[in-house]
Amino acid sequence: MNQISYKELLKSIGEISKKYEELEKVSGEAFNIFKVINITSEEVRLHSKFLAELLNRKGSHGQGDLFLKLFVKQLGIELDTSSTTVEVEKYIGEKTDTTGGYLDIYISDNKGGCITIENKIYAKDQENQLLRYFNHKASNILYLTLWGDEPDVDSRKDLLVDKHFKIISYQQDIIGWLQECRKEAVELPLLREGITHYINLVKILTGQTGTTKMNNEITDYIVSSPNILEQARLIANNMNDAKVQIQWSFWESLEEKLIKEDLVLLDKKKVNWQNVDDYYKKGGNKNAYYGFWVKLYQQNDVTIHFGIELYDKIYFGFTVEKNGVGGISNLAEFHEFRDMVARINSNYKSTDHGLGWRDTEEELNFRTFNSQAIFDLADEKKLDEKTSDIAKYIAGDIKAMNEKLNSI
Repeated sequence: MNQISYKELLKSIGEISKKYEELEKVSGEAFNIFKVINITSEEVRLHSKFLAELLNRKGSHGQGDLFLKLFVKQLGIELDTSSTTVEVEKYIGEKTDTTGGYLDIYISDNKGGCITIENKIYAKDQENQLLRYFNHKASNILYLTLWGDEPDVDSRKDLLVDKHFKIISYQQDIIGWLQECRKEAVELPLLREGITHYINLVKILTGQTGTTKMNNEITDYIVSSPNILEQARLIANNMNDAKVQIQWSFWESLEEKLIKEDLVLLDKKKVNWQNVDDYYKKGGNKNAYYGFWVKLYQQNDVTIHFGIELYDKIYFGFTVEKNGVGGISNLAEFHEFRDMVARINSNYKSTDHGLGWRDTEEELNFRTFNSQAIFDLADEKKLDEKTSDIAKYIAGDIKAMNEKLNSI
């Protein structure tokens, strides 16, 4: 039997991928309406509302409680689906340390049964968040993330997984449920295709790219001989190291460009190689936020910073602290600062954690690691161009913010 090298293996898999890429273009499968209108990571505007609409027995899909029945059956939850009400962003009172806030999706029946879904795409956990929700309704709390990550300790406190709340994922639970919904909608083309677009989006967000046929063909090829299987294993074993190298090259290049823009980076918050290595070697620890930070303003007990960080995606924006405590950006006393950020660029969105955050113009998701924007970072010239553009953009926004702060 002829021995195949890893280079030949990559070439053969590349040819399979190229074939299906061309088929996608011909069939239109590469088109996704949610990507086109650029709302792929909008938790409330897209994900919570889409899921809630399917779970709503009075939803526009016209299928009554059919989809909700599939959902509760899959998760083993008891609910009188014929009497349910579904609410998005349900207000449960003024937020305190142990109560209040907003529930992403809340489903209740007329017999006292309920489901609370805390929906996390890229947002950070809030202090005492799951604890507050548990104190509102103690049954059937679902913590939904892309890959089934655990919530922060600061959010859940002493609550226990599978006792006080359940962890579910888009990658498995939601895709599995949606596929069952699509089967039921097979004779309703508009509904069926709407669900299909959303399934494909979830696959993109969770790194499950490629069609089933393509993945099966690649798998069949890999297992077609002992030698090919061995070469594939060698490549797989080194993939995490390759991801570390690509991401670290990004940070090194970006730091160089930010310094050229005369920005002074804070040493205590600066990313290091160990951050990047741990991100992949420890399964992408969701608590390991890191990046670069610049102090812009300090007056009495109030400090404003600009930061560019990695969660799953690279994002950047302005934060405020009072007496060194953050997570307070949405307080009424900081409305003037929030307005300043919004006037710089309306794409900045305020949260508890930031006066305004936004993604890079070209999405860089180092966790899914499945986009052309990420692959381009392996090209030294494109890496240099990309980090230069980001640094110039950041420097421009910081300059604009400084001008507004100096006018106070």
